Parts: sequence; C-alpha cells; structure tokens
Amino acid sequence: MMTSAPADPASARLLQAYAAQFGAGDAAPGSGSAPVTLTVDGQYRIRLQALPQGGIAVRSRLRSLPEPGPARDDLLLGVARLACGTMKEHAAACAVDERDRAIWLQQAAPANSTQDIDDAVGSFVNCLAFWSKAIANV
Repeated sequence: MMTSAPADPASARLLQAYAAQFGAGDAAPGSGSAPVTLTVDGQYRIRLQALPQGGIAVRSRLRSLPEPGPARDDLLLGVARLACGTMKEHAAACAVDERDRAIWLQQAAPANSTQDIDDAVGSFVNCLAFWSKAIANV
C-alpha cells in the first residue's frame, strides 16, 4: 500500500496538519508528502502516508516472518484464517511486505478533513490492539 508515487497535495496537507497536532511530522517546506510516524496510547506505532489518489494509508508492523518452511507456512495460514474472520468487522487488512520479511496491518481511508484522519487512526488502532494480541497466538 505504501508507494513512491507523488502524494495527493490536499491529503498531504491534511496529514501534516493532523501530525502537527501531536508534534509529529516534518515542518520543513516542501516535505508535506513525507510519511508520518506516531505512537498511539504509548504502545502502538503506526505510520501514515498520503496516497497519490487521495486519502491516507495507515500501517503497522505486526511481526517478522520465520524463514521459509513449515513454520512460516503454518503462521501464514493461521493469519489468513484469522484475517478472513475479521474482514467483515474491520477495514484494516493483513499483508506481507514486499521483501517477505514481516506481516503488517494496513488500511486505506478517505481524508477530507483532519477529523477523517483521526477517525481512521482510531479505527485502525482498535483493530491493531486486537491483532497485537492475536498474532502471538497464531
């Protein structure tokens, strides 16, 4: 979900305004499309990025993957089963990173205001709280 394509300028401005409320983000001119990293509730580290087509992406690393083999296959199968069971309730989805090294939770959301971003972050963190515990038992 993360991309190197240029971010939508309006979404990037909203994201930087949202980040500034928490003392996060890059205040340097011209850096408005930089991803923002926040720690929520003192324990959930999330990364937000404005998307090229508008809106934002929110993601957080759940865990590293074992080396290829049966343990990795079992873990991925367990995560896939659990993810299928949560799809109806949560907008966030599990994904394996492009280097096949970790499992991430990620979500795309509209961003027409800083309140939209705050709502997306709240929803994402609630889902992340579930996954942070569940991933240990998969």
